[in-house]
Amino acid sequence: MLRVAFEKVMWSLVDLLAILTITFILSYLLPGDPARTIAGPHASVADLMRIRTQLGLNKPLYVQFGLYLWHVAHLQFGQSIEYGTPVLAALWSRFPATLELAVTGMVLELAIGLPVGFLAARKQGGVFDRVSGAAGMAAVSLPQFWLGIVLLFFLAFKWRLFPIGGYGSPLWWYVFLPGLTLGIGGAAYYAQLVRARLLEVMNKPFVTTARAKGVRTAQLYKRHIVPNVLSTLVTQIGMDLGYFMAGVVVVETVFGWPGIGLQAWTAIQALDVPLIMGTVLFGAFWIVAANLVVDLTYALMDPRIRVR
Repeated sequence: MLRVAFEKVMWSLVDLLAILTITFILSYLLPGDPARTIAGPHASVADLMRIRTQLGLNKPLYVQFGLYLWHVAHLQFGQSIEYGTPVLAALWSRFPATLELAVTGMVLELAIGLPVGFLAARKQGGVFDRVSGAAGMAAVSLPQFWLGIVLLFFLAFKWRLFPIGGYGSPLWWYVFLPGLTLGIGGAAYYAQLVRARLLEVMNKPFVTTARAKGVRTAQLYKRHIVPNVLSTLVTQIGMDLGYFMAGVVVVETVFGWPGIGLQAWTAIQALDVPLIMGTVLFGAFWIVAANLVVDLTYALMDPRIRVR
């Protein structure tokens, strides 16, 4: 088990290094001049040269990359041009709001999607199965920005059940709509995933054999069906949580939610290269970490992985 964990941690570090390299190269190719952004449109040539020297922008690309890699290894992501604070401090200041939104979206999509998928599988071919399948296809296809605007218009502006965006107290009142916007598409996907996986497992020979032996339906689901479905759900939940933790730009922008996604959108508009790169790496860390946890969980659930 320790060997498996070590290998997966090392591959996770390789993934992060690859993402860091690609992000650095893309930031170098971005149009615009960070020195001009800092100094303003009327800065003199001498001021621009001084800023470029301070930032190391006058050095060769490989030297800049080496310095950036050294700083990242020491958790130093530079200074945000837009906010005037260290990038890591700016990210951590927005992290709690993103975490609250991520947990809410995850809870809502599971609370809606799992029961719907289970009932659709139990009622295969029935009215509920057909209606939920059609509704799920529509929900998965809806753009999040459009869905968010529709929910804001009806539930917040017209019926005044929730606030029109922002962040405040009580938290559930403000976080419910953006969380629901995240959760609707995910719930539809989970419903389809659970339905398909349940039907697949229920048609397996070991389930047929258990039924022939007279195993009760409740025990059949508890001992044979649900454990085989959980492995699929663990993978998807881990990926979703890592994606949400990285900051959902569209939803946070529509609802004015003060998380990492909204901050990233502001950084892109301001050409705040250090904050953009820091946000990408911060999000990549959570996604890679979530995948690592999923892999290790698989290893604990399936002994065959541990002995490879």
